Amino acid sequence: MKRFFVFISLLFPVVVFCQRNQPRLELVFMGGASAYSGDVGGDQTKFLSDHLQTMGPAVGAGLRLHITNFLAIRGNFNYAVINGADSLANSIGRKDRNLSFRTPIYEGTLLMEFSLFNWAHVLGEKVNSVGKGNSNLYVFGGMSFFKFNPQGNYQGRWYDLQPLGTEGQGVKPGAAKYSLTSSALVVGLGYRVLLGGRWSLGMEAGMRKTNTDYLDDVSKSYYDNSQIIAAHGQVAGALANRAVDKEGNAVVMASGAQRGSPKYNDYFGFAQITLAVTLGSDGNGAGYGRKGKYRTRNRCFQF
Repeated sequence: MKRFFVFISLLFPVVVFCQRNQPRLELVFMGGASAYSGDVGGDQTKFLSDHLQTMGPAVGAGLRLHITNFLAIRGNFNYAVINGADSLANSIGRKDRNLSFRTPIYEGTLLMEFSLFNWAHVLGEKVNSVGKGNSNLYVFGGMSFFKFNPQGNYQGRWYDLQPLGTEGQGVKPGAAKYSLTSSALVVGLGYRVLLGGRWSLGMEAGMRKTNTDYLDDVSKSYYDNSQIIAAHGQVAGALANRAVDKEGNAVVMASGAQRGSPKYNDYFGFAQITLAVTLGSDGNGAGYGRKGKYRTRNRCFQF
């Protein structure tokens, strides 16, 4: 990650020089759905049906700065809600564990985009050229920095789970409460089409491999439920241990019994529709929206 930011800092002066006579900045709006993969909810045998049922909203906005006709830097802010429920799983073990959660996500990302086609909307010979540069398939990758707050529902009310120490955090010796901020590696694929003038419409999907196993408040093992209740109250005990038997009766899990798996961190991702508008005017002071207007000044780094 350190090398990534060094690369951006070295690239910035070159970008500023190339921006002087030709705008390369776009405002991007995004809206769609979020998905999650972790310790709670569906297993691989029921992946699609579970995740379609637990999709949440994902909206955002960002700025895209074109460096060349193939390469761009993009910064985004996203708000999303992810959730999961063991009741949707095929696995009997997960169903009997009976956990569920939701968490809001407040995310900032710094991404690099690489276009697989020449995107003439920004750097091509004509704004409204026919059959050239009107569509763009691109891949992207970078870093995500986000805040989350897992919650559990008990008797119709949502409770923040991290303060309750559901795996003994804050009660068990040496078990500190997990952080509610984390980072992730982002990879994704997108496609967009020029609508005419400054506007483009597209869709993209991106997955985040996070550096936390607590998006769902589940990672390791159960802790003595009586001690959790003594430290944080009855609600904490109820949300820490929701296990049931085949008849639906409550089961008290022994301290140390498996609750989750710390082997893999959690994932989340977005599938969104994008709407982008180019800001500014061309090197001659004219807007991009004028049909047939040529742009030839300071066309830096054409491939």
